[in-house]
Amino acid sequence: MHRVPEALAGRPFTIAMAAAAGVSAAQLRSRAYRLVFRGVYVDATVDDSRELRFAAARLVIPECGVACGWTAAWLHGVDVRRLDDVTVHVGFPKGKRTRPRVGIGVCQETLDPLDIVELDGVRVTTPVRTAFDCLRWLYYVDGVVVADAMCHAELVQLDELRAYFAAKRRLRNLRIGERLLDLVDPKTESPMETRLRLVLITGGLPAPHSQWKVYDADGAHVGRLDLAYVDAMIGVEYDGADHWNQRREDDRRRAALRALGWDIHVFSADDIFKTPDMVVDQVRAALRTRAA
Repeated sequence: MHRVPEALAGRPFTIAMAAAAGVSAAQLRSRAYRLVFRGVYVDATVDDSRELRFAAARLVIPECGVACGWTAAWLHGVDVRRLDDVTVHVGFPKGKRTRPRVGIGVCQETLDPLDIVELDGVRVTTPVRTAFDCLRWLYYVDGVVVADAMCHAELVQLDELRAYFAAKRRLRNLRIGERLLDLVDPKTESPMETRLRLVLITGGLPAPHSQWKVYDADGAHVGRLDLAYVDAMIGVEYDGADHWNQRREDDRRRAALRALGWDIHVFSADDIFKTPDMVVDQVRAALRTRAA
């Protein structure tokens, strides 16, 4: 069986790098290697990951390329994509866009020098430009997810983002992104909380308060709700797979809140993605009951 040279083990490499290490084109087609992108391979024992894909993309992206969109958010420390989404997103100046490859999304954008920062030798759109682009490019929920997360991480301020939009002219989807600014909530602590909040708003319900703190009559803190309709004393929460690790704590907190008169509604990812109408109907019914 072919043995992977030490120079190529554990990291992506180009065909030229393989040849320099004594690996032929025929050997690259063996089970010892795996194609990452066109012209880029990796030792087949290396697990696929976002880090691997980005390292592979760096080998073929021209110097004029700038990491943008989802990828820029990830490089800034905000990773809000599905785990299986490992596409690398790169922007290029007019006339310099490289040929697209499967797994590398390319676009042409007008970027000022102040729109670009360098992180560990990689050119990346700034946090404000990244949030700006995601609000314009992505499906509206995904764009708000990114903007919520970047504002919550204090990488960008909402007022700063509004000012950035106001200063731009004649860019694609500018007005679409600008209208979404009213949906951005820096208090939101997770992508699924953003998605749950937008399910309620899109369904015609009032915007709830995010991360609402509840105190008892003596002023003692009882708990915090993901989302709350304060006047009606209705809490709306998301429970993900990771919540099983803190189930007993959540149950005690919700029991204490219910004892104070709060009506708590808990939803899962399946509820949000598969039956959003049910989510809206349940919360709407609760609001009507409390208003009666």
